[in-house]
Amino acid sequence: PFPSGGAEGAEPLLQLREEQQQLELGRRRDQLREAQQRLQEVALEAQQAQLKRLRQTSERYWEHWEGLRGT
Repeated sequence: PFPSGGAEGAEPLLQLREEQQQLELGRRRDQLREAQQRLQEVALEAQQAQLKRLRQTSERYWEHWEGLRGT
């Protein structure tokens, strides 16, 4: 039973608004964490792709070098 009217009536409303803000903050924090996680995954994939390219390039280089030395 809420007290009606006056300053006491506003108290539960304030509390409710604070709880909503906390929920909102929590949700935003979750979204931020998810976004950061996705960003990390994407960055990791990009890094791995780069490493793969580097490895292929260096393998081709060494094969070429071996070929040159072999003759």
